[in-house]
Amino acid sequence: MHTSEQLVIMEEYSNSIDNDVKDFIEDVINGNDRINFITVAFLSDKAAKRIKELTGKDVEGSRVVLDINAIKHIINRHGKEGKQDTSMKNIEDIARMGYVISNYDDIVYEGITTTGYLDENGEASPMIKMSKRIDGTYYIIETVNSSKRKKNYIVSAYIKKAEK
Repeated sequence: MHTSEQLVIMEEYSNSIDNDVKDFIEDVINGNDRINFITVAFLSDKAAKRIKELTGKDVEGSRVVLDINAIKHIINRHGKEGKQDTSMKNIEDIARMGYVISNYDDIVYEGITTTGYLDENGEASPMIKMSKRIDGTYYIIETVNSSKRKKNYIVSAYIKKAEK
């Protein structure tokens, strides 16, 4: 049984497909990608402040981008035949990540960094985890980059089913 507030969130989430992102994902899957990344959201001031508290990185005004590598990772690990789970088998869920970023419930930093994306000092970028409770919880892992390019990169995304 869901509360009326949960039902509203589930409806908003359901209606939040970004068709440009969906088209980009389909292009990558079909080998027709013509661009390297697409912007899925801009960090709110609240999110930027929280990320700075957690990581010390100033990301005010940054956009969050989804690149070809992240799509391939998400499909490989969490898609229809995912090696870890199949929580992202519906590409429309991937195309809803802008909603999750703009309406997140929590941001955590567990001290994990990645050398796949370097910060402004050429060091491994911190990775944060944003989450949004939908009917289950949607997680987005993204790098934190405070460089003058003002881009945080999505590394992965998955949905953990709600416990009954």
